[in-house]
Formats: sequence, structure tokens, C-alpha cells
Amino acid sequence: MKKIFFLSAICLATSMLTTSCSSELTDLPEQESAPAVETIPITVIAGTGEDTTTTRALLSEEAGKTSPWKWEANDKIQVITTNPSGSKVVTELKLKPSSAGKARGEFTGNIPKDNVTSGNTYRFYYVGKGTITATEAQTGKIEIDLSSQSGKLADLKKHCVLSGMGKIVVENSKADIEGAITLKNSFAIAHFAMSTADGTAITKIGLRGAGVYDAASVDLNTGEAVGTSEAGLEVDPDANIFFPNGATDFYIVFVPGAVAPAFDAYYAGSYSSVITTVPQAHNYAEENSFVYYKGSKAVFSVSDHQKVAITNGNMQYVMPVSTYTSKMKSNTLEPNAFIRKTFLEPIKLKGKLTTHAGYYRLAPEQWKLAMPKNVSGGGSYTYATVTVGGQKYISPETYRYFDTPSWGTIDNPTLLPYTSKLSWGTGVDTQYDFGNKLLVGNRKTRVLTSDEWGYLIPQNTSKSNNRIWIDGGTKVLKWARCFIDEDGNGSRGTNPAELRGYLIFPDNMTLEDAKKAFTKANPTFGSGNANNNPTTYEKIKNSGAVFIPLTAYRSPGNATLVQWGNHGNYFTSSYKNKGIIHALLKDGSHNTNDGSAPGQGCMSRLVQNL
Repeated sequence: MKKIFFLSAICLATSMLTTSCSSELTDLPEQESAPAVETIPITVIAGTGEDTTTTRALLSEEAGKTSPWKWEANDKIQVITTNPSGSKVVTELKLKPSSAGKARGEFTGNIPKDNVTSGNTYRFYYVGKGTITATEAQTGKIEIDLSSQSGKLADLKKHCVLSGMGKIVVENSKADIEGAITLKNSFAIAHFAMSTADGTAITKIGLRGAGVYDAASVDLNTGEAVGTSEAGLEVDPDANIFFPNGATDFYIVFVPGAVAPAFDAYYAGSYSSVITTVPQAHNYAEENSFVYYKGSKAVFSVSDHQKVAITNGNMQYVMPVSTYTSKMKSNTLEPNAFIRKTFLEPIKLKGKLTTHAGYYRLAPEQWKLAMPKNVSGGGSYTYATVTVGGQKYISPETYRYFDTPSWGTIDNPTLLPYTSKLSWGTGVDTQYDFGNKLLVGNRKTRVLTSDEWGYLIPQNTSKSNNRIWIDGGTKVLKWARCFIDEDGNGSRGTNPAELRGYLIFPDNMTLEDAKKAFTKANPTFGSGNANNNPTTYEKIKNSGAVFIPLTAYRSPGNATLVQWGNHGNYFTSSYKNKGIIHALLKDGSHNTNDGSAPGQGCMSRLVQNL
């Protein structure tokens, strides 16, 4: 049975002198040139509850509730007060050099006299080697990085925050603390050790799960910690928390609350052993998967009789991986808790061999690409590859995501050698559509046919339909070429290359709303060059329009991407003579019925019928 131990409280006995001297403060920038502030020298002696002459700020393994925190050189305690003008002021109380490495710790500093009101309570903080900045003091919270935890006992102080309240009493030009100050950790700590069920050597361990965070904030008023960035629920070699140097015995800082951690132990064959695993179908929520306009799914006509919703990002393949995994049931962790099996004995984890099959997802933003970004437009990039069973594959160890597979490889998308599975003649293929394994709202998605692409972004206004505005007798196409003006100078930069693409506007969007998607007053619709129509990430995100980025493509069987940022090659489901047709989008022209280089690696933007 697991035993829970709590970090020992830290008690502060404080003496204050009333001599005026220069202030050691971290203040707001506008206060730096203010007149000298009268301060009160303050000396703080900190210790545990049983012995107020000893101090602890570095956690060490000792039995029972007295597991101590020991002070180190350059440690400091900080207190936040408010000056007469209403600004927050941070006062640092520094550990005397003579106290470093000793049981007794003495801190000294200077606190502004006018900031202290007799009888009021103030919160004292210990934040490891960090400093509470003036901005953090003013906003009332500090950010804590939990992604870079080393797992070492000695490094816990880098990710923990200790705090406690103390009442300051001022009388006859003297100040003191009424009673004692107890510092408690805002976070919980647990000690684990992991091994594999069959003795396989571990190369690294990843941490994820419900309630597991890689970033948190601490409220400077209450001392409470809140998670701000999740480490993820799925196994992810890029996003989960990892302990360096192959550590298998480690301490973890958790945000208090309900926590159900999962531990993934990687080994030498974590990637090569599962590269041919068939991808699993995944289902996603509608509200997170489509482009929305004015609170509803944006509607796009792709024929006289068919309307679709378009997904809010290109399709990406998430690579498979094999790990030795151990999952724990949810437990509620309290602040200041130190959890382990018993004194000097960690909670022991035994990982079972688990295959995490690959699957398809939508890019997190419409402009996000899994393919590596080149520094200049039109460049090339060659993927790292691995050979398994005599066949060459895109390396799943090098790339977590892959978005330029070849048509027909839905069950083996990283395979490079290509043999068409399509028939002679012409038609529409549904069997190998990647949308078969990317469901939204429990319904399959699909790519458009060549004809549907042509209807969605027509070349001219010869036909009047839902894809054309009538503006005072003038016909205007409901799409435009553009570039994302990252530096805001109004012209496209090429090193690094600013991304170009096509903005496609919903059937019911007004022309005036469409113009708001650009940073220039009179953008060009339905023609012209992308370099002349600047927009921004924010405008795209808030516009209700679909953004189709110009990407790159791979020739059949080749690991090299070419024409980065110049060609947007997107799969259709139409084929001709055993070759799939793609829509070819460029900065100044487009062809929705391009049959060149059949078997090439293309992007996919998925839709769902309405």
C-alpha cells in the first residue's frame, strides 16, 4: 500500500530594523528613476517546525513528514508589497554567503517602509533560483516550466514554488512578524522508478496523461498552482515530457488535482518495429474540425447540387511508435504532497509492450505543414529514410508527422516505392481516399473530385452560381490568392519565405466580409498574383474563410520535396489511366485537373458532404 508523505513546513522567525538605506527591489520600469525609497532592513531566519534554527529549501529523502528542503548558495526569499501609487514591488531577501551549506539560513534585504502597513499580512515566496519579475508581480501570477524536468531530486527546486503568509507588525519604529510563517509547496511531488516487463533496455521515458501539465502558473495572491499547457493524452515523442539521459528513477513535479499519469518507456526498436503497422481510424469533434463562419460551419458549393464543409487544416499522418507503457488510475494530489512508496523507495512501474498505431489527424492550423519548412521559396528538402524488410520508408523517428503520402497508401503511408492500385480509364476512387480513416462527428471525410475543385475555385465568371458574387452588376469570384505578411511590411519576403496560398470564401460570406481578410483596402479576387494580396495569421483565423497553403510535392518513389512554397499540389479523387489527378495551385495560376507525375506525394484537404 502506498504511503503519502508531505513536505515539511518552513517556519520563518523575522526581525526588522528601522534604519533607512538603499533598497534592493525589483520594481516596475517606470519607477527606476523615482526618488530614493526609504526602506527597513529585514533579516529572516528560516527553519523547520521542530527546529527553527535549521532551514530547508532542497528536498532530500528522509523518513516521515520531516523530508526536508535544504538551502543552497544564492537562494532567496521574496515578498510582494504595494507602494503608495498602487504598483506592486518585489523585495528580495538574500541568503548570506556564510549560511550556504549550513543548517541555519539567514536572509537579509530591505523592504520599503511606506509599503508596509502594520497588522497586514504579506505572502513570502521561494521560487528556486528564479526571480519574480515586476510584470509578474503586477499581473499577479508567475509562469513555471514543467517540460524540462530532469527527474533529479536536486533539481526539484527549479520547478517548485513555496509560499506562506506572515503578519507584519510595526510599533515604535520597529517591525516584526506576528507568530511564524509557514512556507508550503504549491505543487505535488512524486518519486517513481520504471522498468520493462521483459527486461528490455530503456532509452528514454515520456510522461503524459490526464492532469499532467508541461507548464503552469502560480497565483501570487493565493499561492495556488494551475496547469496552463497539457503534456498530452496520446503518446507523442515531440510533445510529452521526457527525462534526459535515459533516467529510469525520477522525481516529478505535478500540478495538484486529479492526475492519471501514463509512462512510456522507449527502446531501440520503438520505431522500426512498427513502421508497417496499419493506421487506425480516428474520430474528431465537428466543432474542432471545420472552418466556421459567424458561429456556423462554413458552407461551400462544389457543384450545382452538392455543398460541403471544409476541414480547418491539411491532413497529416501521425507516425506509429512502440513503447513499454504503464498507466496509473486517477488520483487527487494535494499541494505540498511528497508521494512515494516508502522512505527511499519510489513507486515502481512495470511497462508492458504497447503498439501505438499511426493515425490521421488535421493540422492544428490551416497554414501548418508537417513537411519541413525551407528557408527560401522553391527550394527542396530530402526526408530521412529507413529501410525495413528491403523497403524504404520515411523515418518515423525523425518525423512525428507526415503530410505528403502517395495515393493508394492509406494503409502504409510512409512507404516510398510506388505501384498504382488504380484502374485504366477514368473515374473516381473512393477506396483509397484518406478520409476513410479520418472521421468527423462519426462520419467519413473525403477529398474533392477534380470537377468539384474546379467548381469551388473557377477560372472565370462565365457561369453564375454560389461561387460568384454580384457586386453592382460586376461578377466577382469567391476566392483569392494571397500571402501571409509575417513582418507586416506589405511585401512578400523570400528568406525566410512567407507562405502563400488561396483564400476560399463561404457561399454566404459577403464581399465586404471577404475584404476584411486582407491587410490592403482593395484586394484582388479570382485572379492576379498571391504576392500582391497580403494577409495575416490572425485575419485568416478570424475570417471564416478556408486557407489552402502552397506547399510542395514529391515525385513518385522519391524522398525529396520540391517547389516548396511554389506549388500547392492537392489530391483529388479523380483518376485517369491508373494515375490520380491533383489540383495544382500556384502563385499566379491554377489547374484543378493536373495528371502530371502520377503517384507523387501530395497534400490532402478533406471535406464532408452537407
